[in-house]
Amino acid sequence: MNVRRRSVILSVVAALAITACGGGDDEPVADEPATTDQPEGPPGTNEFGETLPTIAPDVPEEFLEGVGPASIVGNPLPAFPGDGVTDPAVGLTAPVLLGQATGGQRVRVDATVAGPLWVVFLAHWCPHCNDEIPVINEMRDDGRIPADVTVIGISTAYSPERPNWPPDEWLNEMGWTFPAINDGIDTENEAYIAASGFGIGGFPFSMLVDGDGTVTARWSGGRTAAELEQLLNDNLTSS
Repeated sequence: MNVRRRSVILSVVAALAITACGGGDDEPVADEPATTDQPEGPPGTNEFGETLPTIAPDVPEEFLEGVGPASIVGNPLPAFPGDGVTDPAVGLTAPVLLGQATGGQRVRVDATVAGPLWVVFLAHWCPHCNDEIPVINEMRDDGRIPADVTVIGISTAYSPERPNWPPDEWLNEMGWTFPAINDGIDTENEAYIAASGFGIGGFPFSMLVDGDGTVTARWSGGRTAAELEQLLNDNLTSS
């Protein structure tokens, strides 16, 4: 990777840091995954005929402990406009995410196969993400997440020189037991693949997808357990 492209990736991280944690302090996996194992099929594809993602060969070496293979199938979602503003993504079909779980398993994140999804984007350096994970873990332990909802964590916006690197170790230390996927870097377009495909804005960032694949809600920033429980109950249809 040339110096300019590497610097752009790092500048993307910096820009996300500003929006993600609201200008705060910069320093601070589920029993049934919502995905399918890599199925049989032609080499390099899955049973749906989708090309399995790979890691771009020019990703900087220092990012390789975090970055994973990832690709988006379908139309990317519009950028999140902010809380309190009508979200143009609500009512749209969520794209499918192909990726790799932190344990190395190839996965396909698709609500039409797995059922309702709660997708949570997390940045290892973000203090608000570090505050929110224990809240979600508390909901898990107290049975406050509906049984038919699958939670997926996506680690993104890598910054190897900042706290809690690498992200796999961080999530393990934080007690995150839901499936976790490492976002990929699109070096050609200088973007994080899953984060860009789902139109995220800030961290932590959540998206709810109903069992028919429809986006029902997105929000950024931390929430209390009661607020998160209400968002799940209001925006996901029970099976």
